[in-house]
Amino acid sequence: MDTPDEASTNRVERNRRMLESWRAGASITEIAREHGLSLSWTGRLLRQEGAVLPEIRQGVRRELDVPRIVREYESGSTIQSIADAHQASYGTIRRLLLREKVAIRPHGGQNALDRRKPDDTPRH
Repeated sequence: MDTPDEASTNRVERNRRMLESWRAGASITEIAREHGLSLSWTGRLLRQEGAVLPEIRQGVRRELDVPRIVREYESGSTIQSIADAHQASYGTIRRLLLREKVAIRPHGGQNALDRRKPDDTPRH
């Protein structure tokens, strides 16, 4: 494990490399992926280093293959596995499925459905 001084030095060096990548034309998404950081944190660090970035917007617009995502979910894939495969967040995939009027399975998937007996009705 790094000492506090080493960790600080590593962060300074990482931030310097991020700024160089930005100035060389890399996108925030590419830089974030390369360094294993979120898009928002990457943008914040770049701004702290003096980079002039586009104004902060809500989210990052990306092209997702909506019909494929719907097919994957309807074929039994989990929201998280789809999010991982498409490099998107769980929330993005879930909102996309809801927008497409896809019925979201209960937490626990098929196991949760199998455990319920037909006469099980919630009692209040």
